[in-house]
Amino acid sequence: MNRRFSPLGIFTVLLIGPLQGCVTQQSVINHGLPVPSAKAAGSPPMPSASREPDVAISEPADVLTLPAALAAVLARSPDLEAYSWDMRAADARVVQASLRPNPDLSVDSENFVGSGAFAKQAQYQSTLQLSQLIELGGKRERRTEAAARARDQSAVAYEAKRVEVLGATTVNFIEVVSEQERLRLTRLAVTQADESLNAVVKRVRAGVGSGLEENRARAFLARTRVAERQAAHRLLVAKQNLASRWGSRVPRFTRVVGDLFEARALPPLEAIAARLESAPERRLAVAEGRVREAEAALARTKQISDVVLAAGWRSGRDWGDQAAVAGISVPLQVFNRYQGDIAAAESVERGARARTAGVEVRLHAAVFGLYHEILRAQAEMEAMRTEIIPRSEEALALARKGFAEGLFSQLDLLDAQRTINDVRQEYLQAATTFHRLAAESERLLGEAL
Repeated sequence: MNRRFSPLGIFTVLLIGPLQGCVTQQSVINHGLPVPSAKAAGSPPMPSASREPDVAISEPADVLTLPAALAAVLARSPDLEAYSWDMRAADARVVQASLRPNPDLSVDSENFVGSGAFAKQAQYQSTLQLSQLIELGGKRERRTEAAARARDQSAVAYEAKRVEVLGATTVNFIEVVSEQERLRLTRLAVTQADESLNAVVKRVRAGVGSGLEENRARAFLARTRVAERQAAHRLLVAKQNLASRWGSRVPRFTRVVGDLFEARALPPLEAIAARLESAPERRLAVAEGRVREAEAALARTKQISDVVLAAGWRSGRDWGDQAAVAGISVPLQVFNRYQGDIAAAESVERGARARTAGVEVRLHAAVFGLYHEILRAQAEMEAMRTEIIPRSEEALALARKGFAEGLFSQLDLLDAQRTINDVRQEYLQAATTFHRLAAESERLLGEAL
């Protein structure tokens, strides 16, 4: 592998914005990632629901890099496309909430059937009337604000989903790189086992070795070939999982490019924890709290009665007698003062605040745990790279030489081969864990470490 991707900057490759019709208008570029505005806890930047992708991103093929995979996900992910339609719906709700009530047109006919003084429509009257509901107490403003905050929440939810999808894609990419390397290591183990078998066969033919040694060597080679087939199957599954992120049923790429064994230094834990204020999950909780706050304010406006104004024209039987009519009606809030709705909305608002506090505590705990797990994986990688693997390779070389010279037994050689295979796999696992944990940390933060 001759190219590398940043182990602690999985989002640095994002040089494009969302291509699903939800482009953040006020986002900034931090290492290539469009991250939320600094006023994330307030009103988040709104994706434009009417904008369509300017560029069609084709499905990745041949050699795949992490930037190409993430670009394909942004352009083709079914999950992100669904959120773009949610944004359109949220925009439409704001428009609907801002509209005034429609006027009512009514036609009333009186005394058209009766007896005595009302017989033969003697006192027939008809009234044409137009009435209009006048909302008081700022109901329309509060309703529009609640819808706007719900739209802001949808925008934050889109950004959170976008970060989640990109993070999951990065993890899938890491898994493909890891399985590629695992397959390479198992093939290397097969080659070494085959060489050892040839050496044993030569010894047997020379009358120095025994049939027991040959059987051991053949069994060891068979086991490594089984491991090779298992690694090949795992790689196919990993490729399929990655391709499914951009909606593909069959992966068209042949291999991915990445170096798992590069590990950069972590920033201090305090610096990472300080950036949790703009974490997508926290921003989403804050946005929900603002929606509940607006809904509580809207509920309180119900205590102010609205007024219905009416005006019309009344005429008699022969249209000779005509008169103007007008009226006003105000509901009397005697029994129902919407006290239940108001109490419920205020309780929901307080619950949203409590959930925000809980999210903050959980995020700090998650980042703390991930940080120390990353440090552990990094220390394991360093120990493997500088000491364990070099000594294991040296032991294998000595075992081969000693076995050829008759100084060591075949069991010593097989043990040295198993050891080097195991430590190489452990090194790969530590590197994979390091990058997977870094990707999870960046998903929580919403930006590169």
